[in-house]
Amino acid sequence: MGTFEIVDTPTHVLPLPSRFTYSIKRNKDGSISKYKACLVARGDMQTEDEYSTTFAPTSRFTAIRTIISLATQEQMTLKHWDITGAFMTADIDTEIYLELPPGYSLPDGKSIKLKKSLYGLR
Repeated sequence: MGTFEIVDTPTHVLPLPSRFTYSIKRNKDGSISKYKACLVARGDMQTEDEYSTTFAPTSRFTAIRTIISLATQEQMTLKHWDITGAFMTADIDTEIYLELPPGYSLPDGKSIKLKKSLYGLR
């Protein structure tokens, strides 16, 4: 399946820049457990004709307070899930092309075409 494929860049397309973000995951004692790298798209470079809408589902503070109040009155237990990667591997319905990050190269006229969404896209 894959997240992207290497393709010939269409002549009417200007691929978006991309970059890697790096992080270090540590154990409880502070020792390093692993190094992580994440390829992110420079979505801030997208033009309006490349995306139709941006949607970020968020809750109003009054709605959260109401839910907490009702749960307290009914002696219910609240649980919380933090789904950080919910949209990270979503299928995309538009053609998005990326350049590789600095330090990596493709042959002339090639770019990567996304099959799945990447962090940073609008």
